[in-house]
Amino acid sequence: MSFSESDIPGLYGKVAIVTGGNSGIGKQTVAVLAGKGAKVYLAARTKEKYEQAINEIHTSHPATVDAEIPFLQLDLSTAAGAKAAAEDFKTKESALHLLYNNAGVMGTPKGKLSSDGYEYQWAVNVFGPFVFTYHLLPVLEQTIENFAPFGGVRIINTASDGAKQAPKSGIPLEDPTVGSKNTRFECYGHSKLGTILITRQLARRYPSILSLAPHPGPVRSDLTRELGIPRPVMWILNRVVFKPVQYGALTQLYAGTTYSIDPSKNGSYLIPLAKFEDKLPHSQCYDDEFGEKVWDWNIEAMKKAGCE
Repeated sequence: MSFSESDIPGLYGKVAIVTGGNSGIGKQTVAVLAGKGAKVYLAARTKEKYEQAINEIHTSHPATVDAEIPFLQLDLSTAAGAKAAAEDFKTKESALHLLYNNAGVMGTPKGKLSSDGYEYQWAVNVFGPFVFTYHLLPVLEQTIENFAPFGGVRIINTASDGAKQAPKSGIPLEDPTVGSKNTRFECYGHSKLGTILITRQLARRYPSILSLAPHPGPVRSDLTRELGIPRPVMWILNRVVFKPVQYGALTQLYAGTTYSIDPSKNGSYLIPLAKFEDKLPHSQCYDDEFGEKVWDWNIEAMKKAGCE
């Protein structure tokens, strides 16, 4: 379908969070939402990253100079950091209309673990966002009750067709580290498979919230920084394969802002450009019984970390 930034309605009065809003498609998403009038919390690990991003956003999108783009400190690599950010947000706002779980990592070294003891990509791409979202669910539900019809409150979890890199056996929940012995590409697949499964679970458990999992496509961003791709090769890829962030952000912007999305699409996966896709990237994506196990794993891991 055809979709562009000009199709996004005014978002005045809306409150949004964009994790990983300091770079790549996250930064572009912040800029567009703020330019449309939303108050957008830019969630990043440090104030320095936030300030650099704000300067870049004001330069690339002058209409955001007077926009409200507050800083939200967020470290998704730990359950404690994810919970702390959610609790901090709740001291500032009583409403949340759009939650973009956009931040992520890809291709971190094999065997790298988070401080909670989990394979790092799983920790940052699945567990951290789960904890963050879980502790924001009360304010999301309150926003529905007080202000919003269906579709007025949304959770957008940035997915990827990289889920197909997971082994056929899928996510190794039986492994205490959730896959640290797998290759880094298989681990990335685990994490994006988990993103899709959790999105489907959110739709089932919280049907009044519209939860979607858009795949942005290959995009020029810092996500490839861990892969060690030589600069000349990266130069070619950026011109032949990877698309600009302006294009990469469009599918998740569509998912977050388009009024015409039918409730039957709740929990769906999208692909560029702004298209719902029934064919999912891994066979385990369809297994909602296993998705319940992934949900339960996150709940137990959250309790283990003392962050329930």
